[in-house]
Amino acid sequence: MNIGSTHAIGGKIEVETLSVVCIQVAPISAQNLDDVNKNIDQLIDYMDKASCGFPGFDLFVSPECGLQGFHPTEWTKVLVDLDGPEIKRLRDKCKELQVWGVFNPLLKPKRGKSGENTAIIINDKGEIVHKYVKMNPWTPGEPTYPGWECPVTPGPKGSRLATIICADGDYPETWREAAFNGANVIIRVSHYMAPWDQAWEITNKAGAYCNQCYVVTANSVGIDEAYSYIGRSMILNPDGAIITEAPMGLPWIIKADIYPQLVDQIRRKFVTSNFLTAFRHRGGSCPDFNGVGDTQCRYNAYKDWSKKAKMP
Repeated sequence: MNIGSTHAIGGKIEVETLSVVCIQVAPISAQNLDDVNKNIDQLIDYMDKASCGFPGFDLFVSPECGLQGFHPTEWTKVLVDLDGPEIKRLRDKCKELQVWGVFNPLLKPKRGKSGENTAIIINDKGEIVHKYVKMNPWTPGEPTYPGWECPVTPGPKGSRLATIICADGDYPETWREAAFNGANVIIRVSHYMAPWDQAWEITNKAGAYCNQCYVVTANSVGIDEAYSYIGRSMILNPDGAIITEAPMGLPWIIKADIYPQLVDQIRRKFVTSNFLTAFRHRGGSCPDFNGVGDTQCRYNAYKDWSKKAKMP
């Protein structure tokens, strides 16, 4: 689907189809490793369901906190190691089913004293090929160590995958960082709660449209010690239109076929809505700039990071 530009891509384009499955589940707020393994049991069960229901799919996406939940006082007791037995269970399952998987473990700290809210991608050989630490932990309720980069990893079927986590999606900068680093699919794993279901939809749509890429989101459901989690996992196309969406509040599986290489063509050839190029070549149609536009950064928020936002 391609509706967001007045200019056609044109020509013959050959693309591969990436089949994506997203789940929304209610994790236990783990207080011990037995609870963690029960959550992993649930993820593995859903991987089996997806393999049965959608044979041949490429990528499995699970929500934030899918391994440990997020108990308000006990979460630090259930942090895991990236090379530990809990993650190995998921690596083995990806290898068994020959699918790629996206998971969200809370890891023991590598920097500072706090745990790291981390998204990992495991390939179809069971190898961890991607690690992203949440750059914008939810303030004030998430005292984890903030991430420091937004990597992009080559994935199946011509995809270049980036992950962001929940509150990251409330910051336009995180989406743009992922897209600017070359992602044609941005995966948002979330533990996004009520009453922000409208914000969830708005930010997902804006992330897809403003960065002209596919957006794949997996969100939790259920009620824990503090919040209700809305679900509404969704997959969106580069125009910001929802391709498929799970219902609010229920455990669910959604699947869609997407075309990451189409995003590459959009970015190369679009004129009207090629935002990744246009925001660095402002006014490119103006003859005073010889069709190139103004290439200097004029945004005060980024020119001098030491400046604070103006307050009334």
